Amino acid sequence: MRRLRNDLPYLFRPPQMRGWLRPLGLMVNRRIHLARKYRIETIRDEGFPAVRELSDAGHSLMLAPNHSDHSDPHVIMELTARHGMRPYFMGAREIFEVSPSAGWALQGMGVFSVDRDGPDLSAIKTSISLLERGTDPLVIFPEGEIYHHHRRLDPLNEGVASILLKAATRLTESKRAFLVPIGLRFFHDPAVEATFRDRLSRLEDRIGWTPKPAMLLDERVIRLATGVLALKETEYLGRAGTGVIQERLSQLCENMLAIVEDRYPRDAKAVTPPERVRALRYRIRRRLLDAANPPSPAAREILLDDLDRVFTALQAHSYIGDYLAVDPSLDRRAEMIMKLEEDLLGFPIYPAARTARVTAGEPIPVSDLIDSGEVPAKGGALQLTGILEQHLAELLR
Repeated sequence: MRRLRNDLPYLFRPPQMRGWLRPLGLMVNRRIHLARKYRIETIRDEGFPAVRELSDAGHSLMLAPNHSDHSDPHVIMELTARHGMRPYFMGAREIFEVSPSAGWALQGMGVFSVDRDGPDLSAIKTSISLLERGTDPLVIFPEGEIYHHHRRLDPLNEGVASILLKAATRLTESKRAFLVPIGLRFFHDPAVEATFRDRLSRLEDRIGWTPKPAMLLDERVIRLATGVLALKETEYLGRAGTGVIQERLSQLCENMLAIVEDRYPRDAKAVTPPERVRALRYRIRRRLLDAANPPSPAAREILLDDLDRVFTALQAHSYIGDYLAVDPSLDRRAEMIMKLEEDLLGFPIYPAARTARVTAGEPIPVSDLIDSGEVPAKGGALQLTGILEQHLAELLR
């Protein structure tokens, strides 16, 4: 999870699919991103021929994968290309702000931006238009953030279901809307285990500790995670907490959100921690970018500090206290270490080959659900989101 401490004005980037760029983009994606950066050696898929049939028939398809790794969109792009599809992707605004050339290339590959923290009408209208045309699938990650726990879902954003329901009502009789749950899981080569000791030593050194390579691995990971939590608690609350780790994580998250919410109007519709974080970031950035009444330097610093607080809240929320304890497998150990690397070093390390297993679940017939009255076209986003969440959870078991 990357820190979002910026006050850049948002500029919507529409998709600008360039046919001549696609072969080059796919080659770069395959050789640079997948093979070198993320060490994806093999992609195993299941269920995609059925998705291809629906796409060829001209139906409106939204692909909704879980989002647990930075390689997720790269895996989906490669896999859909293998099955002869050219999907569009909704991508966070931040990936377009890395560099102008990167943004241009993303748009050329069919990626368009979304401001996750506010009502991005341009992204919503673009999504509905693409679904209405029904020529290519649209990929949206309903979790929104990357949490690095492949076996558990975080609450899904209702916006994904809302977009598809709106598009479904605009389709002609020959077109039908489908929501396709896609489960992404990653399996590490056993060689990754040999990297754990040195990587943990680097992380211990990062927080000023003496590395303990002789300590049992799981005990060492939990000790490090608890130490990082104590540092965050001390930084923001003045002292380290006590008690069960999960309770401390939840309390840190709640305290950070409560502190910031005291300064801004509370969004009654924002209930879960990710929703509250998005609502607060929207309000903070709107104040930072208020050209008519710009904040003073002192006020600006407080606003940026509040962005740090809500980021810390989301970090605390993203950790599952017993994730490693209930299943100390090789993959979960690798995930925990990558998650700590991202939070302490800025980006996780991918030192060994991995296999991606991608399963397209049975397409959810959204148009049929609307016609039967099972899911109302208006006000049915919560219900459709629940159906999607159930299907995704089954794919990750």
